[in-house]
Amino acid sequence: MARKLDFDFGGEPFTLAITKVDRSKLYGRVQTETFDANDKACTLATLARDGRTIIPYGGTASGYVNTEGLWVTRDELVPIDRDGKEIAEVASSFSAPTILETEVDIDTFLDHPIRLAYQLDPQTEISQALLDKLAAGAIYQFPFSYRGGIYTDPAFLMQGEDDVLWMLIGQKSDIEFVGFEQAAICAARAEELGEDDSGETDAFDFDML
Repeated sequence: MARKLDFDFGGEPFTLAITKVDRSKLYGRVQTETFDANDKACTLATLARDGRTIIPYGGTASGYVNTEGLWVTRDELVPIDRDGKEIAEVASSFSAPTILETEVDIDTFLDHPIRLAYQLDPQTEISQALLDKLAAGAIYQFPFSYRGGIYTDPAFLMQGEDDVLWMLIGQKSDIEFVGFEQAAICAARAEELGEDDSGETDAFDFDML
């Protein structure tokens, strides 16, 4: 059953059901099955570090221990930053309405590689003002956290050409563009360091593309 997210646009609340769309739903999927010499299905197992012990699937787990080697439950853990200060945790986006108020341009959206896509199904009436803006190409950005935790992901609400609403989850790209000024500075810096400036460089092989 699809989970539901509550939104608020200009003081008008509405609810959207989210359905994850992945490659398997678009293109199907292939499952590989392995059989032994007797045509019996094989199952995944792990070989322990001693090289002799075979651990069947589901036979391993992870846990937390403190500096004294004592077992610690997850609810006892406290997130901290590099300076040892406690980090305030964020609640799940399903626990409270999400306010839609930040409209971004297409360049901002394209600065975020998308890793998750959710198709949205309106469960209540949506503000006509919002529908008109989405139909005109408006994109709204908001913080999203599925389960809650120590951070949120940038999410975008937008409408496709077929009038379907989408929520796309991305991550801010850290790519920086370098211009001629920076290149000149790098060359000058190379001369200061006494690096070879013979002009000989490795040729770029376009056959590698």
